[in-house]
Amino acid sequence: MANLMTLFSRSALSLLLLCACTFAQAGVIEFNATSFSVSEAASPATATITLKRTGVTTGAATVLVTSADGTATAGTDYTALSATVSWAAGDSANKTVTVAILDDAVVEGTETVALTLSSPTGDTIGADAAATLSILDFEAGKLEFSAATYSVAENAGNATITVSRINGSNGEVTVKYATSNGTATAPDFYTAATGTLTFGEGVLTQTFTVTIVDNSVGQVDKNLTLTLSAPTLATLGEQATATLTIVNDDEDFTPNLTKITPAVDNITQGQVLSMTQASPFNSANTILTTINRIPELSITSLEATQAAATGIVTIKVGDNSFHFYPYTAGKASTGASSAVFLNQDQSGRMINDEGLQVNFQPALANTSVLQFALNALSIPKMVITAYGNLTVQRNQGPPPLDLDDDGKLVINNSFYDRYNLRPSITSSVAPGGSVEGVYLHPHPNPALAGQEYMQVVYTSDNVVRQQLFTTAPSIGQEYINALLALNGVSNVRFEPFGISAFSFNGRTIKLYADFIVRRVDPKTYAGTTLKTGLFGVGDLNGDGTEDFRMVYSTGDEQYFYLLP
Repeated sequence: MANLMTLFSRSALSLLLLCACTFAQAGVIEFNATSFSVSEAASPATATITLKRTGVTTGAATVLVTSADGTATAGTDYTALSATVSWAAGDSANKTVTVAILDDAVVEGTETVALTLSSPTGDTIGADAAATLSILDFEAGKLEFSAATYSVAENAGNATITVSRINGSNGEVTVKYATSNGTATAPDFYTAATGTLTFGEGVLTQTFTVTIVDNSVGQVDKNLTLTLSAPTLATLGEQATATLTIVNDDEDFTPNLTKITPAVDNITQGQVLSMTQASPFNSANTILTTINRIPELSITSLEATQAAATGIVTIKVGDNSFHFYPYTAGKASTGASSAVFLNQDQSGRMINDEGLQVNFQPALANTSVLQFALNALSIPKMVITAYGNLTVQRNQGPPPLDLDDDGKLVINNSFYDRYNLRPSITSSVAPGGSVEGVYLHPHPNPALAGQEYMQVVYTSDNVVRQQLFTTAPSIGQEYINALLALNGVSNVRFEPFGISAFSFNGRTIKLYADFIVRRVDPKTYAGTTLKTGLFGVGDLNGDGTEDFRMVYSTGDEQYFYLLP
């Protein structure tokens, strides 16, 4: 019995020793570091994780490596890992597994993944059975314009354009920029620009400039397109194109518009704006179309038309018609309403719904009847001025010569004197029995006995019509300004038949314009500067009241008689 027990004890001890020997011969598997890191923008886009095997490696061994979300999310920031790593008997080399990294293009800082060793076979797991993988955020960012629209004054010289880097600023990135024509064309309005912008690490903005051409021609605001392309490392943002508007600083559009040059024998006349040309604001419309949209015309079913030969614009209103020359056009003042306005002297302006202002002067609807009468007086030549007046030089032909005080031959200054007449802006049906011709009638104001006004009777569309001429200031605005420059003068207005009225210290004063405009005699200001403005000259017409002399910037003078 004792021998049996001894034998059993020895067998148990041998088995225990065998097991202990086997356990003592197992290796140890663990991560070779407790932390790993990888850039989100790594190439290839993987993180390499290293495992080490130490101790007795005579047998084969395996271990399972798995990942779990830390602050990083599987499927968004990385691809989940579950991999078995194997060692053959006698193999003690380090083994690696890879974690696929996903670049989500989101600025989010460093994120972590938890790595764990489990389920060993053949070996045991060491102390470093857990590790952390840090995914270092790398966002090169997106490149885009800082705004969808930019604007620059035409006289600014340059426009500075800012390109922004958003959603990250890691690494050096580049992007190309270019300009292209819109309604503004190069090189007329700007200088074409192309180039490459470079953003260093952490740089968030870069700029480029577009050179603007100041052409001193009135026009509507023009625009061009800005484009970004071909980024490196970064991508393009949503605002990869933008518009640059060149804000015009010239109010007068006239030099850039098409004109009509009326050609009538013996009439000297300036060019007239063509109303049938495309609107400078919208080429789909003609200027005339936009004028006819003015409420005063469209609501009342009136229509403005323009004669192709003479350039005269006509608006028929019942039996009456308005006739005028459109001479200039420009940008209407901000907030101006779309309407037709008449000034004190029957000049005026039309403002359309696009912000274009066309300035006009009254026109004589039919010149042939007046020309016939002038031919009979041997003064056939006449001039239609830019101020809307019709002038006829009193002496036509070779200028007469006179002797001056030193016996020198000079041209008689009175040779340049001329009649100055202003047509009414309206024509009407002539009284029954009227016959074509030019007629002089007594002035209707009793204080102007001996003065006359002119009636031109002509036929249009088988209707006998009339248009009146009266005296007027040679340059209406200069005359108005001269009056307002006098102390106590206000509220200047033009009345019919050549009379102007104004308030002077609470009293109403009226002046009548002489129908003769003279050249200022050079002898009266020889060696000095011509003084312009309104001056008292005593009683010229013998009615016992003070009269005035108006000197214009053109070197002309005209008398104005004070009405009692």
